[in-house]
Amino acid sequence: MKKLITSISSLLFLTLVSAKAEIGIGISGAMHLIDGSGSETTRTSGEVNSGSHDELATVPEMFIEAISENGLAIGISYIPTRDMGSKSRTDVADATGREAGTYTAKAELDNVFKVYTDIPAGSIAGYPTYIHLGIQHVTLTTLESLNSGATYPNKDLLGATVGLGTKGDLPFGNNLYYKGEVTYTNFETYEADGAGNKVSADLEDYAARLSIGYKF
Repeated sequence: MKKLITSISSLLFLTLVSAKAEIGIGISGAMHLIDGSGSETTRTSGEVNSGSHDELATVPEMFIEAISENGLAIGISYIPTRDMGSKSRTDVADATGREAGTYTAKAELDNVFKVYTDIPAGSIAGYPTYIHLGIQHVTLTTLESLNSGATYPNKDLLGATVGLGTKGDLPFGNNLYYKGEVTYTNFETYEADGAGNKVSADLEDYAARLSIGYKF
């Protein structure tokens, strides 16, 4: 999947560069609210345990993009790791076969790549705006500690991103520009089996992002 995203981004870059587009490279600081919900079906009793967890985190990003004369941009961004936090529960043994113990669910998103486009969309209150569309690839790395002995595999997931932003040149420094945007991402459902148990999880990400780039 990483090879596919790299191939698509390379093709898009070549298309814009051939049209004498500028290249922008920069860094972003983003505030992410990750909303996760899921369920686990136990191997012994068939009981379904459901839960949800929200995690707020500030995450740095890197990006490179090609920018056409009309403001259309196509780029790729990268985040090494995005922590999703953890959540625990303690069970008491009962007649259904439930085992006593503490279960801690923990995961992180590794190697987050996004191929995106910023499409000019006029202006709001005098500020130029754009529609942000993207496709993300992440590796969901599970770090759980389960009394049941179950472990779940890491999996690659895709996510669709949509957002709204504004951008412009900075009044200081040659060729520096800024971007500010809010985005929403909905990832594929994670499904896996571990020691006979079945788990399913849905992930959504809300983000507010401020970026500074340099054009050349």
